Amino acid sequence: MSSDSDELMCTPPEIIEKAKTAIENLLPKKSRDRYETVYHKFIEWKLKNKVNSLSENVMLAYFEELSTTMKPSSLWAIYSMLRATINIKHDKINIATYPKLIALLKRKADGFKSKKSKTLTSKNINDFLQNAPDTQYLFMKVVLIIAVSGACRKQELRNIKPEHVQDTGESLIITIPDSKTKTQRSFVVPKTFYPTCKKYMNLRPSGDDTKSLPFFLNYINQKCTKQCVGINKIGSVPKNIAEYLGLPDPKQYTGHCFRRSSATILVDAGGDLLALKRHGGWRSSSVAEGYVDNSVKNKTDNSLKIASAINNSPTTSNNHVTISEHNVTASCSQSTSSHKTNTTDHSLVFNNCSVTINNYYK
Repeated sequence: MSSDSDELMCTPPEIIEKAKTAIENLLPKKSRDRYETVYHKFIEWKLKNKVNSLSENVMLAYFEELSTTMKPSSLWAIYSMLRATINIKHDKINIATYPKLIALLKRKADGFKSKKSKTLTSKNINDFLQNAPDTQYLFMKVVLIIAVSGACRKQELRNIKPEHVQDTGESLIITIPDSKTKTQRSFVVPKTFYPTCKKYMNLRPSGDDTKSLPFFLNYINQKCTKQCVGINKIGSVPKNIAEYLGLPDPKQYTGHCFRRSSATILVDAGGDLLALKRHGGWRSSSVAEGYVDNSVKNKTDNSLKIASAINNSPTTSNNHVTISEHNVTASCSQSTSSHKTNTTDHSLVFNNCSVTINNYYK
């Protein structure tokens, strides 16, 4: 007899306990609480509606009810968290195999366009770095430089420590140890921006007690204090920059602005999909392709290629050249000149013409 109960009876208690601990750690560590919250809300909904099963019809009813108050992007997020949690807590149940549920989520997303942070152009960035006074905006300048140079998320900026910043004397090599994709990546702040960053670094307090502090410290009265800068303050820097530049809707420049701006500038400068994926640490091509597709320069280049192909295409008019025994007569459109020459001249050049040769010798 090979039932689950028999297997449990033959398994030592300490092994069962280790297995339970391992199962609990299958959910992402950073967002485990959120996964559990989503799961418990679903269980409460089941109890309220006196439902016991986890069938496809039950899931359809649940997500149909959620769709009345939630955006399609939120529905997909809840689906992803429920799929992982149910798979762990309920053996042999995988809602990813529910085709009708997937179809429902796709239909709810038809025509939906999620809001995205506005981006800063290369001109916006240059204007701010050149014109904003360091006495007030030095901290924001350094955040902007590092974030755009490495396509950083605000959490990644918050986690940078002095030990992650290597000073070569003319540039900075910065390592992001713990990214969202759990892969370490590094980037370089070039010598163009080095003096600004070095000026801020020299203002940081020194001493052994400051080595454990984050790289970004509070900047006030032209000096840095030992107070750490929170993630919300870092996330508000794009909005403050937009306000300084007088850009419309500054509140739409959110904490994700730097990462989107960096990717857009790279593509506009000629970066391809592979370079973009490496730059931002994206595993999936779909997200990176979105930046390529939305690049104004990329669209302009494509339109110029189409226009060039149209302008240089061969004409289909009835332009013709008749070559007889004694002379050569060419009649062409206005775009080409007419030629009349003796047969002794063997140099003939015609463009966009169809040539007809009549041989009268027998």
